Amino acid sequence: MAHRLIVGVTGPSRGIPWAWLAIRWQLRRLGVDGEYLTPASGYPSRAIGAFIISGGNDVDPAIYGGDVSASPSVDPLRDEFELSVLDEARRRELPVLGICRGMQLLNVHAMGTLVSDLKPYRALTFNKGTLLPRKVVRVKSRSILHDWLGKTCTKVNSLHHQAVDAVGKGLAVSARDRDGIIQAIESVNGPLRVGVQWHPEYLPYRQEQRRLFARFLVACGAGEVLHRAANRRESTAAALRLANGRRPNRNRSDYNTIFRDELEQA
Repeated sequence: MAHRLIVGVTGPSRGIPWAWLAIRWQLRRLGVDGEYLTPASGYPSRAIGAFIISGGNDVDPAIYGGDVSASPSVDPLRDEFELSVLDEARRRELPVLGICRGMQLLNVHAMGTLVSDLKPYRALTFNKGTLLPRKVVRVKSRSILHDWLGKTCTKVNSLHHQAVDAVGKGLAVSARDRDGIIQAIESVNGPLRVGVQWHPEYLPYRQEQRRLFARFLVACGAGEVLHRAANRRESTAAALRLANGRRPNRNRSDYNTIFRDELEQA
């Protein structure tokens, strides 16, 4: 019997863990367990099969030789902890998804650098952060991200003022915004690494963003678990409809069909 996938999700030790709560929901709806990892919690006792490095404070520019004065909000303990997590992921060849700050840290871990403050580089995109999908992103054809999202153009949210500058070793750009600012990176060889500059966990109402999580988990070897979750969801919905005296809904717009569509060609 295959071991159940557990995804380690990193985050800060202090404050309300909004990103963790949103990511955990994405994992649970797909039948996968997550474990929250912080500098205070340390490394987990359970066996982790993949990692998600979540968003948060700026990555300390001192790590990559950037302008320290441009990033007043840093968390050195978190930087140190998450870099050690990435060391462990590399040693064990585990898949990693980086979100916003997590993408930036993936790049720094691969000896890349960051732009410490994007404001001077923006001309066609806005500098003010928003949770709403208002930024247009172009995705490179035939990239991993293209396969995961199922499209080469999408709208995303934006909460960052740093971004990838020099791309790290073994990584390639897979998406940019209208100003040419890097919005996604991914591994070109070795263990799976995908980083996105936006927050897909806050866009559960967009199918391509739900699909991103589903396809990441499939790449982690959880395809069978996800399909079982889809079957359970369909069975439960059908039972509830029958209990209420209604016939099973076979309409293609049914949510459970959409849920299954996220796993197409997995």
